[in-house]
Amino acid sequence: MKSKKKKLVFALTGNPNTGKSTVFNALSGAHQKIGNWPGATVEKKWGTLLKRYRKDGQPAEIVDLPGTYSLSAYTQEELIARNFVVEEKPDVVIDVVDASNLERNLYLAIQLKELGVNLVIALNMVDIAHRRGYTIDAKALSDLLGCPVVPLVADKGKGMAELMEVSMLAAEGKLTARPITVNYGKDLKEGIDELSDHVSRHAKPLAKQYGPRWIAIKILENDAEIMAKVNSQDDDICDAKLIDFAKEAEEKLGEAVDISIASKRYGFINGIVKTVLKKGPEERIIKSDKIDRILINPILGIPIFLAIMYLMFQAVFLFGEPLMGLVELGIDWVSVVVAEALISFSAPEWLSELILVALIEGVGNVLIFLPNILLLFLGIAILEDTGYMARAAFVMNRVMQKIGLHGKSFISLVLGFGCNVPAIMAARTLKNEDDRLLTILINPLVPCAARIEVFVFLAGAFFAPAIAGQIVFSLMLLSFALIAIMGVTFRKFLVAKKRQPFVMELPPYHMPTFKGLFFHMWERTKVFVQKAGTFIFLVAIIMWFLASHPQGVEYGSATSYIGMLGHALAPVFEPLGFDWKGTVALIFGFLAKEVVISAFGVLYGVVDEGSLSDTLAMVWSPLQAYVFMVFILIYVPCFATIAVIKQETNSWKWMLFAVLYTTILAWIVAFIVLQMGTALGYA
Repeated sequence: MKSKKKKLVFALTGNPNTGKSTVFNALSGAHQKIGNWPGATVEKKWGTLLKRYRKDGQPAEIVDLPGTYSLSAYTQEELIARNFVVEEKPDVVIDVVDASNLERNLYLAIQLKELGVNLVIALNMVDIAHRRGYTIDAKALSDLLGCPVVPLVADKGKGMAELMEVSMLAAEGKLTARPITVNYGKDLKEGIDELSDHVSRHAKPLAKQYGPRWIAIKILENDAEIMAKVNSQDDDICDAKLIDFAKEAEEKLGEAVDISIASKRYGFINGIVKTVLKKGPEERIIKSDKIDRILINPILGIPIFLAIMYLMFQAVFLFGEPLMGLVELGIDWVSVVVAEALISFSAPEWLSELILVALIEGVGNVLIFLPNILLLFLGIAILEDTGYMARAAFVMNRVMQKIGLHGKSFISLVLGFGCNVPAIMAARTLKNEDDRLLTILINPLVPCAARIEVFVFLAGAFFAPAIAGQIVFSLMLLSFALIAIMGVTFRKFLVAKKRQPFVMELPPYHMPTFKGLFFHMWERTKVFVQKAGTFIFLVAIIMWFLASHPQGVEYGSATSYIGMLGHALAPVFEPLGFDWKGTVALIFGFLAKEVVISAFGVLYGVVDEGSLSDTLAMVWSPLQAYVFMVFILIYVPCFATIAVIKQETNSWKWMLFAVLYTTILAWIVAFIVLQMGTALGYA
């Protein structure tokens, strides 16, 4: 019997926006979301290496680690990446390096070499480097780093086979790796040597795991996590003697020890870059630079951003309207066919109601808006994949700073247009805990795709297509205004006023590929459809049951369970002009905002979207519909978002605070909008 081969593990590391996720997708066949902005990956992703890249059927896995600039312990993504490399000990670490930004990218590579990992450099984006007039000697770079270097153009699939061939050989130990040592100068050498010796003798497990010299350097860098681990094995290693040495070293160096260490690393890297990188007589001004002169212009940048967002929402309505009609016809046809089938099989009345009301009315009224959701995801995908989203964050930084938020918070907020759950998780890229908490608390004010779907439905029902997009855009502007108001308020009363400086890499513009856009839309749309077919269907069944019972009551009447619930809570929402059915829709909307449309379908017993729109138009005025949209925009986010707030803050207090402040704020703003609309004669 043949022995089972050991499964190899290849870890992908690299700076943000170097193409790690592109490499991961190419090697694993997965369709991980790719964002052309820094920090797109905030968790590690696993995938199985495709068969064509395996050697003799050798099983292997690929792990995409979060983008990180170093192995310091400043952010969660740095800790995730470092802990995986050290504790899981992958067979090979593949560092994806941006060839057009070689000096900055090699900082992480040098730290990985100091850590002693089995390293392979994937020199990606060599085509962009060539367009900038750069020529890189990969062989010389390999000799200087003491590890293999493989040139790549990952988004075009070039070099992937060579990368895995070299990585397989490295995993088998068939390539000779040479360690490198950075000279940190005589002023630090004594401390590094002394600490290394002390770690070797008194913290042997850690010395074996990390290497004594690497631990010594991290102690001098004041790495809190490493110092805590060392102290757990030897209380004396970070004693007053070390503090005295650090002070003496700072006096000699004229700067902090960690800054001196970073400077020496960059000096070492600079020598490598001068050897391997040749530039043309003139560095070329690439198209990205020319476009940026307009898009990130201090005067034009924000108006251009608002115009782009406005055009995107207008396009969603104008192009989505005819497609929605086709989907509606399909659902109507399914409803007729199913109704006839139930009659022919003499199905019991309760079963017919369950299928026609809960399934077709509840889920169908949500799926009708699938074309709009697809178009919205397409628009966001184009903005992300081209690299414009990073520019938008850069342009909005000044505004974000004025309203109390960090410039990098903008990326998290923009992600909220898709879903608030990954958007809140993306706040992990913020180093400062106060900035991170503030971003998490503000994020629910960004309308996610589910809420936008409700806006699309109500705006389409009460307003002409030509102005429906403007109605939705006005809600976006209201969202921005509330984010500004709450940002200033929270920064003043809840968190420290001190903010971290904003530094952000602007990636080169990319032409989105059809394949990339397709998978980008498919992944998000798949989640939407799965939710409609499972969770929303389950909620629709619950609402149908509550509207049909106790037995003998009229469906959806005031004497049904759902009617009792709605009437009990109606006084709270009566000042806002909502009837009890609107109140019930809001309550169930806490589970998932798409359920609001499903609730209307169930409560009014209407199968198709057109009839439901007509029914609502008879009982609501346009102003009531707009006030309802305002409340949906602001009030408590869905259950999943609340759960992730608890997870990311690790606090019940902040989770409950998010629920309370959004709900109270929604009531106040909706009431003000109603009074203003009434005063202007729109009642």
